[in-house]
Amino acid sequence: MAFKSLVTFVSLAAALTGAYAALTRRVACPDGKNTATNAACCQLFAVRDDLQENLFHGGLCTAEAHESLRLTFHDAIAISPALEAQGQFGGGGADGSIAIFPEIETNFHPNIGLDEIVELQKPFVARHNLSVADL
Repeated sequence: MAFKSLVTFVSLAAALTGAYAALTRRVACPDGKNTATNAACCQLFAVRDDLQENLFHGGLCTAEAHESLRLTFHDAIAISPALEAQGQFGGGGADGSIAIFPEIETNFHPNIGLDEIVELQKPFVARHNLSVADL
């Protein structure tokens, strides 16, 4: 009885997921192999492929992958204790500030060591004409 209910629930969930996917309009990207829900996102597939091949050594979980994830997290969670002490909004959000101000941001104790991945990512930002926040 429980198994029959579980199968019914899973079947219903799969049907609803399929229906939602069918209703979501996608665009074909110029590369001929990717689709996206927004045509503006098509350029990011080339960035993804370049990062996977040339920074992450073919998609391996290397130190560069770990440090890129760490950089993203620290950039997104960044706060300004000085502003918060004044009762003002102290920041937060992935804005690329660690890469924009590396001489300041990477000297903050939790960000020590991120200067290396910032330097490794700079050619990708330049090659794909992105902002550091987009990478």
